Formats: sequence, C-alpha cells, structure tokens
Amino acid sequence: MDKVFFTGIGGAGMSKLALLYNDMGFKVIGSDIRHSNRIEALEKRGITVYIGHSKEHIDRNIQQLVYSSAVKEDNVELLEAKKYGISILKRGEALAKIVNQYKTIVVSGTHGKTTTTSLIGHILKHCGVEANVYVGGDDKEFDNFKKSAKYFVIESDESDGSFLLFDPDILVLTNIDKDHLNYYGGSFENLKKAFASLVAKSKMCITSADDPNASDVSLHSPHRTFSTNSEKADLYARNIKYERNGTYFDAVGTSSAVKVFLPMFGDKNVSNSLAALLAVLPVGVDMEKASAALKDFSPPARRMEFKGEKGGVIVFDDHADHPTEVLATLSALKKHFPEKRLIAVYQPHRYSRIKALGREVSSPFWLADVVIVTEIYPAFENPIPGVNGRKVFDWVKESNPKKEVFFAPVKDDALAILEQILKKGDLVVLLGPGDVSELSSFLLKGL
Repeated sequence: MDKVFFTGIGGAGMSKLALLYNDMGFKVIGSDIRHSNRIEALEKRGITVYIGHSKEHIDRNIQQLVYSSAVKEDNVELLEAKKYGISILKRGEALAKIVNQYKTIVVSGTHGKTTTTSLIGHILKHCGVEANVYVGGDDKEFDNFKKSAKYFVIESDESDGSFLLFDPDILVLTNIDKDHLNYYGGSFENLKKAFASLVAKSKMCITSADDPNASDVSLHSPHRTFSTNSEKADLYARNIKYERNGTYFDAVGTSSAVKVFLPMFGDKNVSNSLAALLAVLPVGVDMEKASAALKDFSPPARRMEFKGEKGGVIVFDDHADHPTEVLATLSALKKHFPEKRLIAVYQPHRYSRIKALGREVSSPFWLADVVIVTEIYPAFENPIPGVNGRKVFDWVKESNPKKEVFFAPVKDDALAILEQILKKGDLVVLLGPGDVSELSSFLLKGL
C-alpha cells in the first residue's frame, strides 16, 4: 500500500483529495497548522493528521507528497521530501493522476463550478449511475469515492492552470470572466486561450450561450449550448418564476420540454441546472428523470445557503466575492424576496484580488439597501500597501452616496452594527469566501 503525505491537508480542496486517496486504497497521512472540523472528519475516517509542520513527519516510507497552493516552497516537509527523493505533486497534479483513469465530466468556468458539479453528481446518483464526484468546496452529499465507478465528475480549477491536466470526455463551460489574471500574466486573452486549450482536449463541450467568452472559445469544437435567454440554445429556460422556496421553470430542448422545480435562487442557478441537465444526457440519463431529481437537491455549503429565520429576519450565507458573483446573488435575492430590506455584509477576499479589481468591487451594491464592509480576508497573502477594507468601503460609499454603508474592521463590529439596525422583515446576506460565514450562528442566536 503506497503511503501519501498531504501538507496543508485541512484546506477544502486538500481534505477532499485526501478522502479520495484514502478511498482509492492509499495510506494517507498529513499535516496542517491548526485543527478544524475538516481535520476532525478526516480523523474519523482513519487518516492521521499532525498539527504543525515538521521534517520529523517525513520518512523514506512515503512514496508521494502532495501540497496545496497555500504551502510555501521553503516548507520544512517539502524540503525534507526533496532530500529523500520522494515524488512531489501539487494538488491539481495529484487529483488528475486519479481522475484521468475514469470517463470524465469536467466542470470548468469562472463562476458556478461547485454548484454545477454538485447538480450533475446529484442527478447521476438519483438516477442510479455510479460516479465519483469531486467538489472543491464543502458539500453535503459527496464524501465517499469508489474504485469501481465508471464516471468521475470533477470541478476543475483555472486559478493555477491545473484544469489543463484533465482529459474531459464531457466538458461543461459555465462562463469565462476576468479572474485569476495574475497567473496568466495579467492578460484576459491568455486566460481565454487556456480555456480554449481545455475545450480542444475535450470530446464534447457543454457551453453557455449567454456568455460571449465561453461561446467564443467553444465555437469550433463539438458543443451543445444552454441558455436562460435564447431559444436558439439546445436547452433553454422558459416561464421562470421566483418563489420563496426556490425557482420554477420549463426546460425546453429540441424535442421536449420538462417542468423543473429547483430549491435554489436566481437565474445563475437556473443556468447551472440547465448545464447539468445537458451534461447527463450523453451518459444515458432520461431528461424527465434528471429534472425530477433536481427537486431534492441540497445546495453546497455557502452557495446562497439559507441559514435560518428568527425574529422576522432571514439570514443567507454566500461564497460570492467577485463582482459578477455578488451581482448575481443580490439580484437573485431581490427577485425572490422583493418585499425585504436587503442588508449585505461583504468581506473582500485577498489583497491581490482587490488590487486587480479596484473600484469594480463596488459595482453590484446598488442592489442592496444597506451595505456593511469588513476588513479584507487575506487567505494566505501578505498585505499590499494601500489595499485594505477601508478603501473598499470608500469605493462602495462613493458609488452609493444615498445608501447606508458601514465599515466594520472586525466581525464583532459587523455584529454590533447589525444589532443596531436590524428590523423585522429584513434579509441579511453574508458575502465572501473567508470567515464572514461565522457571523450567521452568532447573528441568529442574538436575534
């Protein structure tokens, strides 16, 4: 049995990868700087996790070391593995090594990957198709993997180019937006070329007809299209109705139409579900059965996740931080809850992203009635002079001079502001991939 060591095992992607390797029969051990719920879940599955990094964790019996993007090149475990001549792989490389052994449905795109991957996996599971499903974020449904599965549904990552390591039988392309440009030399054209390379490697591409960039890179490859706007697409949505419990619509194809209830909100999730429905058809899943499966779908964590209602106040939690994502989330909540006062608590993510986006980060907040901006969540980045939460607050306030906009340097400040301004009938949405989500439990307790 090969022994594989994971440095930085507690991250969302790394912990899921560790579970995959464990289920594939490898002896998995790992380390991280602090204990967490994810590490507790790994330990319950028999995986040994060390807290803290040390060269003592590495020995000659380890065949492979996998490390995350958060791990620096001077990490002591990485250096010790190099000394012993141990095979060293980045997270994406280790993932592709397993995934490419299966028939693959690869989900790519700037926005919507996690939800679309989960939707495809849920439909296949509901319809009795054995498939492994790998979702980058925390999900509630796919924590086990089987060697015997025929298909592998995988969320791919363009942020470090690792999505080009996959060889898709079916590629789903949700959209292409200006993000992660640091890796591509600051060039959006380079990013599009990378997506075009992935499309060229794919046997079939399922692509959004609503996104010009996605349409452009898939134009000359075998592809099928989905849309919430155009009836020229191979599958499109008609008669969309936005209700408090979710979204109702007709999914119309070239030869049939089915009625769909999706327990999610907004046009972006209608689009994600259309992509999923198209992706499962080549696998042999019937459209009627596939659409019926959607009514029982449980969204991944932090994807417009309903956290609770107390004292007449509704609380949602959402991963969105990029302006396109924030706009889609706020727009969806406005459509489904038009009578509510919408209060957005926005935690900007990463100094480099805020520097790259600049004033554009403020563009979606015209849809909110009240905005609370926190300090930037750094992830693993060092501060950049002149880039901070106060600057983001200034941009939002300047773009929305007639709105209530607050700055909350720490989460406790945000809670204090909410306690002062909340009224019965309000809707609060927590925005950002960082730790702003922790506010939801404190907020609901306080209410």
